[in-house]
Amino acid sequence: MNLLNEDNVVHVFLNKLGDIVIANLLFILCSIPVITIGPALTALYHCMMRTVKGNNNGTTRTFFRAFKENFKQSLIVWLLILVAGIILVLNLRFLLHANESAANMLFYLTIGVLTLLVIFSLYIFPVIATFANSLGALCRNAFLLAFMHFPTTVAMAVITIFPLYMTYLDVKLQPLYACCWFFFGFGLVAFINSMLLYRFFKKLLPPEENVTLL
Repeated sequence: MNLLNEDNVVHVFLNKLGDIVIANLLFILCSIPVITIGPALTALYHCMMRTVKGNNNGTTRTFFRAFKENFKQSLIVWLLILVAGIILVLNLRFLLHANESAANMLFYLTIGVLTLLVIFSLYIFPVIATFANSLGALCRNAFLLAFMHFPTTVAMAVITIFPLYMTYLDVKLQPLYACCWFFFGFGLVAFINSMLLYRFFKKLLPPEENVTLL
């Protein structure tokens, strides 16, 4: 009878695992057009934040509602990040083959800007998923939170980038990695990051919003 109790550890674990898998599959489905990766990522974080809080009542419904409500802001941010990222990577490739003395300085400057872009990317979609504000305020708050909680930022960067790097690096195990990413990888990364972020996100929400988390 204890196994049927909703507060049972096994029951809670399976519910959270189910939320992660469903949200992961929905994220992949909505990311297929590529330009919609931003809104899909915001919806994924919205679901995972609710799962962490324990009030994710219907992952599919929650995902598509967040996808629709945050579509415009997330799309604009994603397209800007995508364009900026492409420009910076192409600039790095060009500077690697440049022989001028100023190329080294520009190379490290570009790496610095790319690092800031990565840090911004780690925070902006969870911030959009959790808080309602103008796009300018959300972007500013994403930067502020990233540097106010720098140890968390470093942890999120490792959690997010290291698995992707290992997938790219280990050619022999890429089919296994691909299988993991397809079924739960993106959702699990977002869930772990949401656990880290929710510790200080909940302090910034009004009491009534803290209960429902949007």
